[in-house]
Amino acid sequence: MEREGAARGWHGPGGSTGQGAEGTAGETDPSGAWEAAVALLAMRARSSEELRRRLRQRRFSREEIEAAIARLTAAGYLNDAAFALQWALARQARQGLGPARLARELKAKGVGDGEVAAALESLRGERDERQVAAEAAAQRMKGLRGLPAEAARRRLAASLERRGFSVEVILDLCRQHFPSVADTD
Repeated sequence: MEREGAARGWHGPGGSTGQGAEGTAGETDPSGAWEAAVALLAMRARSSEELRRRLRQRRFSREEIEAAIARLTAAGYLNDAAFALQWALARQARQGLGPARLARELKAKGVGDGEVAAALESLRGERDERQVAAEAAAQRMKGLRGLPAEAARRRLAASLERRGFSVEVILDLCRQHFPSVADTD
């Protein structure tokens, strides 16, 4: 698949496609990390740490990587707080994920605790955790038809737990969908 920027005729700063990080005589091109970073961001939004990891894989020096990240941050192209919020909104909308799962995913992407907390707080203003969990439970209940109530309840609880919802929300939904099944520890 061709990169979006290259498809529109944009080839990054200096007219290069950003594909070649090596300059003449085997030396690293100082603008190569910048061009590679821009190309990676043209594909999809990334956290600073994700970008740092990808540039390390391409064997850029630590100084080049940090310079490129600083330049992208200063230009407003790289913002971990905005990335965290957009990632969490998209994952919650498409996958019906809860706050614990979203926090784990964002931390795995190298987003700091402060940015994760701010993104999750912003999500609470967008949609209530119980509403998202109820939608996920309703979807899961379709696949649990015909099972004994105890087994279906266990599977529903496990599914909601994997999606990152709180114990209180999971218990409330299990009680709502299976009122005849007693709670177990």
